[in-house]
Amino acid sequence: MKKLISVILTVCMLFGVCSSFALAAEQRYSDYPVIIVPGYGASALFEYNEDGSLGEQVWGWNIFTDRLLEQVKEKFPGIITGAAALTLGSAKLIGKTLGKAAEDMLGKLAFDGNGESVYNVSCLPNYVENCRFDRVREVYDEDLYSEKEIGRTIDNYVPETNIYNFFVDFRYGALHNAEKLDKFIQDVKAYTGKNKVNLYAVSHGGQVTATYLSVYGDKGDVDNAVLTVPAIGGSYVAYDILSEQTLFNEEELLRFIENALYMDEDFEWLLKSQPLGFVDDIVANMMPYLRHIAGLWESLWDFLPYDCYKECFDFIDKDECAGLIAKTTSFHENYMTRFGEALRHCRETGINVNIVAGTGHQTITGSMRNSDAIIATAGATGAVCAPYGKRFADGYKCAGAVCKNVSHNHLSPSMEIDASSCYLPENTWFIEGMFHGMTFNEDYAEALAIKLLLTDEIEDVYSDPAFPQFRYSENTAYAVYGEFDNTVGGYINGESAEYTVTNVSENKDVKILSVYALGLDAAFEGDYGVTLAPGESAVFKLAGDIPEVGGHMVSVTVTYKMVDSVTPYNFRTFRYTLSNGENAAYSASSPYDDADHAAPISELMPDFSVNLLKKLGLYDWFRMWFDIILVILKNMSATIK
Repeated sequence: MKKLISVILTVCMLFGVCSSFALAAEQRYSDYPVIIVPGYGASALFEYNEDGSLGEQVWGWNIFTDRLLEQVKEKFPGIITGAAALTLGSAKLIGKTLGKAAEDMLGKLAFDGNGESVYNVSCLPNYVENCRFDRVREVYDEDLYSEKEIGRTIDNYVPETNIYNFFVDFRYGALHNAEKLDKFIQDVKAYTGKNKVNLYAVSHGGQVTATYLSVYGDKGDVDNAVLTVPAIGGSYVAYDILSEQTLFNEEELLRFIENALYMDEDFEWLLKSQPLGFVDDIVANMMPYLRHIAGLWESLWDFLPYDCYKECFDFIDKDECAGLIAKTTSFHENYMTRFGEALRHCRETGINVNIVAGTGHQTITGSMRNSDAIIATAGATGAVCAPYGKRFADGYKCAGAVCKNVSHNHLSPSMEIDASSCYLPENTWFIEGMFHGMTFNEDYAEALAIKLLLTDEIEDVYSDPAFPQFRYSENTAYAVYGEFDNTVGGYINGESAEYTVTNVSENKDVKILSVYALGLDAAFEGDYGVTLAPGESAVFKLAGDIPEVGGHMVSVTVTYKMVDSVTPYNFRTFRYTLSNGENAAYSASSPYDDADHAAPISELMPDFSVNLLKKLGLYDWFRMWFDIILVILKNMSATIK
């Protein structure tokens, strides 16, 4: 009997050991508390009563729709009259009506010339026991979470009892909120008994966190800090608002919405044939009202990039706003210019600071800069970028302003970004096509952010081949994703022999019509017309020689049909850099080239025809079908050879 018991115990012990190994093989996440430092406007604001008790909510996305409907109802006659005038070409009346509505909605948020709130308005108190993710809904309301969807995503990996909301009065400057963040971190440490925390910062929260790390980083209270789409160096959107020079890129804005809502339909095609330029006229007439409310917010001034903040002093009364000017000048001169140095110091002292940025879009409010549509890539990362619509010319070598290691290649595959000049060259990831605030809108970006936030597995951009420094977005709204084999993502070398196209849409089947390369004398052989279900891939073999040269850009365009879609035909272009030999000759006298190769149709048609097609919104349609025909002819030629 004893022998039987011994055998059973031995089996149980062995099973326990095996189970331990199995658990060890699973992903283990940090048990440090996670603090979410939210983006602009994510925290609700309240007007406090004279006795200090919580009064009326004056800002929050949970009340925005109701407040908006109230204003529409109140100003309905003016809106109808303004809409009628708009049909006759005048946007003045409807712009002023909507501007007054915005002013009435947001009036309690006004600041004075010293950068202080006119009314007794602030965010919810940061009592740590009430800010725990599971407690917010109990103490306040589920709708009052800061960055609720981000918290819910992180909650998939760690318990919600280990996630904390940091409520931010986003009108105040970065230094003000960094001080509040420092106190909150101390309170979270005391409440949890942990000696460190992890920070997940988004957008405005990225600037606040960078400021916190600059001022308080030496305390050693942070283990991992992930700054996603961060406004570290500001945003030109702030300049466009203060200077009243806002010019909306409606097509980019519609793409933004498609990505935010995971839309399979490509509705931006509608704006190619019907531009909405009248929106700019409406916004121009709204701007004086918006500036009356937000124009003196300290945070808006901190958002101004360093190269234009002084220019904006001309837009305000310098005497009445002397206090605000002093505050923002101190921030720009003493902190914004030193963020790179401060963040590198934090890494040297053991804080794992990492940045994840989106690129490849024009700023939606008019500034012509490479961005995630809101934050310029240069401001988010410190990288040197080519002018929007341009790339560095073939043969360009990284400037090495920060990373001076010549063996490191920090030039983006699109040849638009020199990441050797980043705040953190070895710890900054770029996702081309990812829009602002959408890090958790796709599996790849989410996996990267979570690993950086909750593990110590990724030391730098070289640590894991699955997470290269540069990558294209896989948001479902893009429908297709393409990559070469046998190389780091975004590059082509002599080992590349295949090109894989994947359907990344969520619900639609995709039929691949053509795969066409420019800058590379080769064809892609495969099953054109193949229909891919969501998640399925097709492989196209590369037929032709890969030039033995480096620093030369190649673009690959995938044309597809989305089955059962109201906008069925579209294409997506990916840009890659050849890394198959010595760099091409580079001319410093001609440092830039066009970001995109000239489409074959542009080279064969006269300029006036191309311009007419673009004006009519038909250019991309004609180009797409021309490319399909060209691929057929090129593949036939390759087969004959």
